[in-house]
Amino acid sequence: MRGIYESIAADLHTDIRLNTPVAAIAHDEQGAQVTLADGGIERADAVILTAPLGALSNLSFTPALPAKAQEVVDAGWNCTGFKIWIKIRGHHSFIATAPTGHPIAMARSEYFLDDDTTILVGFGPDRTKIDWDDRDQIQEIVSRWRPDLEVIEATSHDWGGDRWTGQTWATPRSGQFLEGWSLFRGTDTRLRFAGADWAKGWNGVVVDGAIESGITTARGLIDEFRTA
Repeated sequence: MRGIYESIAADLHTDIRLNTPVAAIAHDEQGAQVTLADGGIERADAVILTAPLGALSNLSFTPALPAKAQEVVDAGWNCTGFKIWIKIRGHHSFIATAPTGHPIAMARSEYFLDDDTTILVGFGPDRTKIDWDDRDQIQEIVSRWRPDLEVIEATSHDWGGDRWTGQTWATPRSGQFLEGWSLFRGTDTRLRFAGADWAKGWNGVVVDGAIESGITTARGLIDEFRTA
């Protein structure tokens, strides 16, 4: 991933501004204007927005997004899960799954560390049903699979509660395969969407989709600029 974003940065002939929240985007057929959270204004020929769907409620758009697209923003994707890292004592080659109702649906060995511990990675469907900082709770969950495994610690990041993401992986709800990501691929103005959430292939989950949509969206705008 570092190689990808460093290569992208090397291709740019402009400043890269990090830690600069955006509050609003105005857009029309000729260009776009970005209003920053600190009140600053940036104008451009186009804006490619790569924020995931779960973060779009933090932005205002002028003109507003089409009604059906806004309905998808309001509903969000069907992604309420979490990813958890669990350190256990000893080296264990481990993979386990669980039926509906288990807080962690799947876990497996990911790294064997030099201090004679193993890092497990796990996934669950509902981030509100687990406290990943509670070692005793995680021990009880792991013990359902292997009572002999000792949990040392566990951690995660609350992607669903993070204002910059608002979700984990982008899993469409019922009906959103047809009335979902494709609603954000319009070209009527110079506001465009790119990222895994909006990809035609490898949609919503992997970086391949983000690369695909980034390339096609950027090239589409370049073609527009050439013929303008």
